[in-house]
Formats: sequence, C-alpha cells, structure tokens
Amino acid sequence: DKLGRKMSKSLGNSPDPIQLMEQYGTDGVRVGMLLSSPAGNDLMFDEAYCEQGRNFANKIWNAFRLVKGWDVADIPDTAAQREASRWFANRFNQAVAEIDDHFSNYRISDALMASYKLIWDDFCSWYLELVKPAYQQPIAKGAYETTKGYFAQLLKLIHPFMPFISEELWHDELFGQRGDRDCCIVATYPQTGEFDDKNLGEFAIIQQIISEIRNLRNAKQLSPKTPLPLLINNRTAIDYGAYIECIEKMANVSAIGFAEQKPAGTTSFLVGKDEFYVDIAE
Repeated sequence: DKLGRKMSKSLGNSPDPIQLMEQYGTDGVRVGMLLSSPAGNDLMFDEAYCEQGRNFANKIWNAFRLVKGWDVADIPDTAAQREASRWFANRFNQAVAEIDDHFSNYRISDALMASYKLIWDDFCSWYLELVKPAYQQPIAKGAYETTKGYFAQLLKLIHPFMPFISEELWHDELFGQRGDRDCCIVATYPQTGEFDDKNLGEFAIIQQIISEIRNLRNAKQLSPKTPLPLLINNRTAIDYGAYIECIEKMANVSAIGFAEQKPAGTTSFLVGKDEFYVDIAE
C-alpha cells in the first residue's frame, strides 16, 4: 500500500477491485494501477492514482465534447491554427518515438505517462486552445478535419491503457461511419514519423513566453481579460512574426512590436537570449 506495507486481509489494506471500478471506472483503475507500477520498484498502490485515472478519462471526454460541439465553416485557417497544427504533428511523432522506446524496454508505466502528457498538456492545454474558434464563431473546415485526425490518432495511442473510452469514442459519428469490424482494437497503431527539432524548440520558447506573461499577470493581480502590449528584443534567429497570433491568443496580448532597448516604465523578462517588455503601468 502507499505506506509500504504488504497488502493483506488482516490489515484491511487490500482494496476491492470491483468497488474501485464502480467508483473510478475500469479505465480509471487501469491507469491508476499502471501509474503506481514504475519499473524496478516496489509497487506502492494508492487509490489517488485511480482518481487521477478517472480525471484523465474525463479530460479526454471533455475534449471530445468540445470538438464535437464546434460549428464548421468553409473559411481559411488562421495563422494560429496553422502553426498549432505544424507543431502538434512534430510533437506527436516525437512522443510516439518516445512511447515506442518505453514499450521496447517494457517500461509500461512510462509509456502511459508519455501518452498522458501528450494528451493532457500538448493536445488539450495547447493545441485545442490554439485552434478553437472565438466564442460563438465557427472553426475553419481545414483545422476541424486536422483536429479530428489528430484525435483519432490519440485514441489509438491510448487504447492499450484505456480500451473502453477509446473504443466508445472511436465509433462516434464525429469520426465518420465505421464498419462492423472497423474497431479501435484492430486499428493500425501510430507509426513513428520524422519530426522537426527546430520547430519543437521554437514552440517551446513561445510556450515559455506565454507562461511568463501569465505569471506576470498573477503577480501583479491583473485580470486575464485585460489585454497587455508586448515588445520583443529579438537577439536570436527565431522568426517571432510567425507566432504573433499564437502569443496574442494564449496570453491576451493587444499588440506585439519590436524594440532594441527597454522602454521606460515596462516590466521585462528573459526567455533564452531574447528579452521581452510588457507595459503594465496603466
């Protein structure tokens, strides 16, 4: 158990698996068992891991509901949608390579954790937030189809760990009409593809910039709804122009400009060698 004691009936520390499944769902319990089973250690079981597994299933379900609820229009993709798609394609291939390596070394818990981070952090927290349309606005058809394609790939990736929710969503009309034998369990598992390290490195810097602006808001107790102007002192080869819409959308920045020196009254922060100035005086 979580205190390091061997499970036994006399200690009363052996959970009833049926009861756990009724409380957290079978997929949640499967995830909980694997999260508490890193390779090469004593297996310390804690019911909180099953709760984490249930929360993960809820996250996947809510992401599915979000995508299914979008209205679609025949309009061009936005710059943020294009950059998000390019980045996530690279990030997905990078993650599949990492997951394959874990499987080949029988690190099943690590393979699950890599899948968990890809879906929760990269897909839900970043990709979906970048591509989702403004309130009560439609999404571009191209971005919508791309998102559905990524979602289907993620269902195949998570299926060995969470067969029930992945199979259930696989057959939903969102992903088109499925034949009787067109099931997630026999779908081709995602293959490792090439990925662009340069794009992944640049996007990691963009993520850090957005996080720094959010942290600055929290520190100064500014509302997330208050748009802030941003100036960039670009000392590296990164083309920030390609990511302007991503930064504006995720950090609620009103305008982005470039400066070679810190203007008076601005608050600055560094990301790598580049410096950023935010005017919060007003």
